[in-house]
Amino acid sequence: MDAFAREDALLQSEFGVGARRFDGKDVCAWEPSLRDDLAGAFLYEGDATVRPDVLNKSLRDLLVSRGVQLEEQCAFSGLKKRGAKVVALETSGGILEADHVVLAVGAWSAKWERTFQCALPVQPGKGYSVTMQAPAGSPVKSMLFPEKRVGVTPMDGYLRFGSMMEFSGYDSSIPKTRLQMLRDGVNPYLVRPIEQAVEETWYGWRPMTYDSLPIIGRTPKLSNVVLATGHNMLGLSMGAGTGLLVAGIIRKEDPLIDLNPFDPARFQRG
Repeated sequence: MDAFAREDALLQSEFGVGARRFDGKDVCAWEPSLRDDLAGAFLYEGDATVRPDVLNKSLRDLLVSRGVQLEEQCAFSGLKKRGAKVVALETSGGILEADHVVLAVGAWSAKWERTFQCALPVQPGKGYSVTMQAPAGSPVKSMLFPEKRVGVTPMDGYLRFGSMMEFSGYDSSIPKTRLQMLRDGVNPYLVRPIEQAVEETWYGWRPMTYDSLPIIGRTPKLSNVVLATGHNMLGLSMGAGTGLLVAGIIRKEDPLIDLNPFDPARFQRG
């Protein structure tokens, strides 16, 4: 607790993001599902959680209402270029002409290095989650258990556990041992261990960069291609800000922040 208090103080002094501290049994008054012998907790009241499916549907509906045309079930296969400019995309649905291209394919970025003539050292960092019906007495607040690196998210009568950072390429298996690790990471904190049957298992790949910074900016060799990838574990948090930056790059506006740390060309430098 004291070690994390120093980290919290840094977040408060440098970024204006601080937590409310609970010690000992005060934690139970905030979240009754937690055991009364825990050291304590830090509450970041500005944090929030979302339902990914609801969020994505809402974003999709908003875009369509504003006239955006979505080409679904349409596989990208290559580029048509004129000099250093992309003029069209080759897809399974035919040729799509383009004035500007934004490459935002997350963990799949490295697969397109040759096509976009740009080093994209993005590795898939695999994570897992399990979802089950929330039993009586289970957590009602979203929490992270840092020592076990597991997150708990209550969602409309369901409970989701998520964690792991596994570098196993594009492996799509879901080992039972990983799912058991999620339960084992959560139950020591709870008054009532969660023993409900799992209703849904999931895995996903985070787009990880070796310097922990996203890749945002124009490609070094294609003048009208902008990259927006490599957000590591903060894609949702950084999504809206990245969208503003990309729009500004395309419109050739002065950037809202210094973009040099995120420049795709940093991986080309010797």
